[in-house]
Amino acid sequence: MAIIKMKKIKVQNLRNVRNGELTLAVDFASLNTANVVGIYGQNGSGKTTIVDAFSLLKTIISGWIAEVKLPSQDKRLIMAGEKTASINFEFLVDNQFGTFFVHYAVTLQEDDKRLYIIAERLTYREDEKGKRSKVLVSVTDEGVQIRKSTLRDMNEKMRIKTLVIQQLARKQYMSFIFHKDLKPLLQEKLSQEEMELLHNLAIDFNRDLHVINNQNIAPLFEERIMPFSIHLEKSRGSIPYDLKGPALLPEKAFHVLCEVIEQSNQVLSTIIPGLTIKIHVITEQLLDNGEKGIRFEFLSKRGERELPLRTESEGILKIISVLSVLIAVYNNPTACVVIDELDSGVFEYLLGELLTVIDEGGKGQLIFTSHNLRVLEVLAIKNLWFTTTNENDRYMQLKGIKEVNNARDVYLRAIQLGGQDEEVYKETKTFKIKRAFRKAGVQHD
Repeated sequence: MAIIKMKKIKVQNLRNVRNGELTLAVDFASLNTANVVGIYGQNGSGKTTIVDAFSLLKTIISGWIAEVKLPSQDKRLIMAGEKTASINFEFLVDNQFGTFFVHYAVTLQEDDKRLYIIAERLTYREDEKGKRSKVLVSVTDEGVQIRKSTLRDMNEKMRIKTLVIQQLARKQYMSFIFHKDLKPLLQEKLSQEEMELLHNLAIDFNRDLHVINNQNIAPLFEERIMPFSIHLEKSRGSIPYDLKGPALLPEKAFHVLCEVIEQSNQVLSTIIPGLTIKIHVITEQLLDNGEKGIRFEFLSKRGERELPLRTESEGILKIISVLSVLIAVYNNPTACVVIDELDSGVFEYLLGELLTVIDEGGKGQLIFTSHNLRVLEVLAIKNLWFTTTNENDRYMQLKGIKEVNNARDVYLRAIQLGGQDEEVYKETKTFKIKRAFRKAGVQHD
């Protein structure tokens, strides 16, 4: 089984980050141990941008198996005033052929509909001293390179096919490198070892990458639709559950949710003492497409007391919705879970306990944003990143941390007194806030 871990993320002109880079504390010797990474900073300072970068990566590499378009233009992911944005990812890969550094870079632009790719490049290097990076695939408006072959080196048949796929990828708002129609051409040009690296990213890493952002969670709070993030042996993804009343799902999706609940119940009662989820099947009925469906309701069970799951707090519902992927991070070294605002609605002590357990005994990667400073007391400083007020150098790690220091105390001191290489907080004045509140009340009361 291949193990793929994210090593480095670099973004340029993405949302409000002109330049920013995070290097994660993982190496080939630690691929089987957890890598729990927290990203902190004031509102609007670039935390969610990292989550967006992972969402874009998920969309791009999914083209290997399905037609998944890049986000629509109204997402406004490119920094205002800029024409392009770029993202660079570096992976550590351990597979049957050895250990490798794999680097993927993509540059994005947008038309009046969606983002589209204007350049991308995939390279790799063996984890051996003296080895140089090799190009797997590179594409720009000026041409295509597959290993050492350019379009001029290809025979006419292959050249035409390559150009057609390049145009098709652009028209479909998809990646050229990870386009499913490119696979047969790559198999002719790349070695088995090199094709395996592509498979590791497009299939293995993609399958075990879960990105949970506010778009996923918002329906839980706004529409009472609970998204169950799923990581099972044979199932990945998300299934929505309607909290407003009995839900109706296709039989297959229902049984997947039942398996998630069975899995989650093994952990849930230890996190929230006495709580388990019970499945109440109401009836079977045909769906509009003629398939068999199950109408059911989830109940929260505490002792002999049973109530609809919707009666639980938003914090508990959020924990339940992501519990399957957190279990995956604990047990699976290939799992990579990215969660925006993990702390939202979750009791801070419980959050600290959960992260401590995963950090100490887990195997996968958990990357999250948070505002809750409790986490700074439980994670190693090497796994904590902080946003700055400098859009040209948006992410940094705190300096001046000694064994006797608490990262929380150092961070608060940096907010109040500075002392870091970059400013971490745009100062606010309480008297100005008071005056603004008073003025707003006089004008609009």
